[in-house]
Amino acid sequence: MADGTSSSPTSSSLDSTSDEDSTPTSAPAEGPAAGLKQLLALQDEDILIDQLRHRRAHLPEQATLRAIDARLDGLARDRAKVDAERAILSGRESELERETSEVVARIAAIEERGRTGSAGYRDQEAMAVEVASLGARRAELEDHELEVLELSEPLDAEIERLDGARAELTADREAASTALEAAVQAVEEELARALARRGPIEHEVPALMLSEYERIRGRLDGVGVARLVRGTCSGCHLTLPAIEVDRLQRAPKDSIAHCEQCGRILVP
Repeated sequence: MADGTSSSPTSSSLDSTSDEDSTPTSAPAEGPAAGLKQLLALQDEDILIDQLRHRRAHLPEQATLRAIDARLDGLARDRAKVDAERAILSGRESELERETSEVVARIAAIEERGRTGSAGYRDQEAMAVEVASLGARRAELEDHELEVLELSEPLDAEIERLDGARAELTADREAASTALEAAVQAVEEELARALARRGPIEHEVPALMLSEYERIRGRLDGVGVARLVRGTCSGCHLTLPAIEVDRLQRAPKDSIAHCEQCGRILVP
């Protein structure tokens, strides 16, 4: 431990219901010496398996793909906003074109009537006034159409830019997706090999020892057995007094020791 506190490991039989008893005890176990060796090997594989599963769930390729999808979503929102603005202008443009066409048709009809000579002098004067008024209206409508076109140009340019960016990101996404598939496959293959190695090792560990290991591992971050390295539990990093280390090393081979601090199975 970081504060240098010392404590002693406890020894107990594998079917003990508590691994936190402060009184060291020894009891026979089913092949403990060989079982502990295999238990350490099993723990190594379990740690690797946990790491591989964590890696599979947090692949950088997944983050890359999510980032691209987020950018694509942003582009889609921007495109929808621009499309909405462009649609308003398109509607206004269509309305102006329709009204302009009506004015042009009315002017053409009046001029055609004038050419036939069927209208009297007063009618011709009235038609001339109407044609002039319609001409002014036509010019006004054409000015409005020009304004709409000027407003539409930057929106059209933005749509083109957004479409280009989306095309590039779509290509990037395809590449990222391929990279993710390859990364997942690599981890899956390594995980399959680790699980294949684990099976035979697990069968060599005595049943009671395995049960205790799984129980401890389930509540201590996936680590149920720890090595005693230079007098320190590799699970909780508690330094044991030298006398306790010596006692542990001299303990009968048919005993199982637990770290008094963390409760993990200790292997000297």
